[in-house]
Amino acid sequence: MKDVKIIIGANYGDEGKGMVTRYFSNNTNNPIVILHNGTAQRGHTVDYDLNMRHVYHHFGSGTADGVPTFYASSFYIHPMEFHREREELINKGIKVPIAFYDPLALVITPFDMLVDRATQAYIQWKYGEREYGSCAMGTWCATDRYPLNLFTIKEWIDSIREEGCNSNYHYLLQLSFNECYNILCSRGVDLDKIPEYKKYFDKTKGRYSTISYNFFCDLNEFNVCCYSSTFDKIYDKYDSLIFENGQGLGLDKNVDNEWHTTSHTGLTNPLEMLQDKNDFNAEVCYVTRSYLTRHGIGYLEQEVNKDEINKNIYDSTNIHNEFQGSLRYGYLDDKEQQLRIAKDWDFVKNDNRFKKSMVITHCNEFEDLYQNANYVSYNPYSILKR
Repeated sequence: MKDVKIIIGANYGDEGKGMVTRYFSNNTNNPIVILHNGTAQRGHTVDYDLNMRHVYHHFGSGTADGVPTFYASSFYIHPMEFHREREELINKGIKVPIAFYDPLALVITPFDMLVDRATQAYIQWKYGEREYGSCAMGTWCATDRYPLNLFTIKEWIDSIREEGCNSNYHYLLQLSFNECYNILCSRGVDLDKIPEYKKYFDKTKGRYSTISYNFFCDLNEFNVCCYSSTFDKIYDKYDSLIFENGQGLGLDKNVDNEWHTTSHTGLTNPLEMLQDKNDFNAEVCYVTRSYLTRHGIGYLEQEVNKDEINKNIYDSTNIHNEFQGSLRYGYLDDKEQQLRIAKDWDFVKNDNRFKKSMVITHCNEFEDLYQNANYVSYNPYSILKR
């Protein structure tokens, strides 16, 4: 019987999903972490001790504990961030375990990132401030591009294995560049107003060839370090499957279709992957801080100044940045939270293979008001099971 854990943010992200994933990585048998939604825009922090912490983006939060990662077909492979983070992990002395990828997973290119960053820069030029709605990882452009031609990781890897200047790699890159440029134009972005980005879309300046070479190297790194697989093979090989969701239910496209940056943040993707499996028991863990947080703009119930929660909160991960602004805070409205959870839980509420658990983190920063939680955390290093 397979042991399945599905880690879901109950609100707007930054709830502690990385910490919970690590807990199950160390308390299950023969585990693998599955990334299945969004891309490397996730920032899942794991504190190991006073001297060691890591913010996971493209790797599962069990990586430092030797747990491998599987990139599902619904995950956007981000070769640039994979390369960067892998080097960061190695420099921290972490032996990076093998990773697997579904060959049908789609790929974000450097041009997707440039389009989203240029869009934000143009908004700032035009209106005097940014929207703070993008993670700058290229997700929005790639999503817009998907109905056109967003090539699979298998197609990209096959292309870099070819030899010669007429390889299919250059064709894929050129087509992706054209689509990204057209999306930028359709957004009404005037590149003359943001020359710092215009140079990247001008092939006469030599930037294109540099990007082409670097992206080739990133793809090659991914190809060397990862192995093609399918979910069926992963399911057969590992005893415990930990689905580490990105973002939270408040940012699911069915909840906030304007500001979400990840389409399905709840049970949708894991259920689709498990639909033909029967020999498993699943624990769905809805994770929340003892208070609310949200990055970027959009609705946040009972929003307050951080000092009203706890003036001593210091979050070294969620610092102000040019794409998301500052982390926002609010009092936890359990009624609204439970409505979000109930809508997601409806998918499995009559299926006795699934059980629901609540996880409350950051209880050391604000009072734990909900004593019915199954798991709690009173420090950055550990989870307690009630």
